[in-house]
Amino acid sequence: MPASRFPRFLMSSFAVALLAGGAAGATESAMPGVAHAPVSNAAGATAQYYGGVVTPNAKVYVVWWGDPSKINSAVTAAKGGIADFFAGVTNSSFMDGLNQYSTNINATAGSKMGSAGTGQYIGRGNYAGTFTLMNVPSGTSITDAQIQTALDAAFDAGTLPEPDDNAIYAVYFPQGLSITLDGSKSCSAFGAYHEAILETKRHNAIYLVMPDCGSSFAGWCSVSTHELVEAMTDNIPTPGSMPDYPQAWNDAMGNEMGDLCNGNGTVNTDFGTFTVQTIWDERTKTCKAFSSDAKDFNVAVSPNVATVSLNAPMTLTVKTAASVGAAESLTLSVTAPTGFTATVTPTTVMSGGTAALTVKATTAAPATGVQIIVRADAMGTPVQTHTAALLLTTSSVPADLGAEPADMAAGAPDLAEPSTGGNDGDDMATGGGSGGNGEQPGMPKGCGCVLGGATPASTLDGTWLPATLLLVAFVLLASRRRRQRA
Repeated sequence: MPASRFPRFLMSSFAVALLAGGAAGATESAMPGVAHAPVSNAAGATAQYYGGVVTPNAKVYVVWWGDPSKINSAVTAAKGGIADFFAGVTNSSFMDGLNQYSTNINATAGSKMGSAGTGQYIGRGNYAGTFTLMNVPSGTSITDAQIQTALDAAFDAGTLPEPDDNAIYAVYFPQGLSITLDGSKSCSAFGAYHEAILETKRHNAIYLVMPDCGSSFAGWCSVSTHELVEAMTDNIPTPGSMPDYPQAWNDAMGNEMGDLCNGNGTVNTDFGTFTVQTIWDERTKTCKAFSSDAKDFNVAVSPNVATVSLNAPMTLTVKTAASVGAAESLTLSVTAPTGFTATVTPTTVMSGGTAALTVKATTAAPATGVQIIVRADAMGTPVQTHTAALLLTTSSVPADLGAEPADMAAGAPDLAEPSTGGNDGDDMATGGGSGGNGEQPGMPKGCGCVLGGATPASTLDGTWLPATLLLVAFVLLASRRRRQRA
């Protein structure tokens, strides 16, 4: 198994608060020998780009380590749990401020200084589903190496979707399970960490390790925020206090964008209001839950999860809003993965306007769990860019299977009416705001009918000729319809 490198872990005031059972945000407790303990709202820090990759549109998989009934019930709750937290926060205004850590610039520090960046734009993402790892080590103590082995085994078995540019695996553990990373133990030396499996046979896998240290749910959300943002802005964690490529965003001491802050805010989402940790804002050199330029906007897809079928164009809504200042002209574009086409109309709107996003699967077996990315550029100086992701699941049934082909039915309704829902407003005081109505990913739908089922022979006695003639008539009619549709 490819070994992980560049360990990075968090023993923050969050962990201290978690151990006390409260929400995150208490005073930092010194832990000698533990790297990268957060600085309490560090004044004078400077975020620098070292040339590495980021996660543009986080696609978060929630992963239970073993039996979910043994994991904190507030975390596993079907409504208001950590899945709703990720579904809401990844598609909220909280993500919008991270566009300042996009990589469409030259590296500003390290051995790659002056070299072109990776050209990625950080924006809104998706919650992509919940999975359970049952084949995990028994006992009360595990190591990071065992976590990596379990994740790789799940990728190989197909029980966990394989990693790509946006995949992040947020792994939650039962209480009483101790995790060891480089000789340090969870809930005493660190509260959580993010790490990367540097793969040789597939894309690198980015994952969050979230032990149960006795937190309130607000504490879980705060620490999850910290690790999510750092996994997005610095895929491969920094070794020690001297960052360099392949790191992405750090300060000169190796602190990541969550490490430089030590407070909480809230964000309003379509799934409720959640506690989030404040994140370093390089624009103002302060810590914020909501960050923007002096004049800014946002973009979202509504809904941001959809199921598509072959030959069935689906239309969704691209929603924009002026989050700060007056409305401005936006240029819209869209990028689709292999097996799909996507168009956006119109391509120019004022912030506050909407556009139609039309998506179609073009292959017989399109991939599932992939994202279509909508980009909006405001033509100011400098150009501002925000992005949003549509997560696609796919149906195995072509759209025109049935008694009557969809495009032959008189007066047939549009197969996908534009959806409504979601509030794209932003609350400056709390960092609130949401985009899209956040429908959950649906399971692929299969055909429940039997095509070409056998008919008992006795029912054909004395009727074979009429039956044959009727069959020929159906074939001729079907051939005529195919010619009409060609």
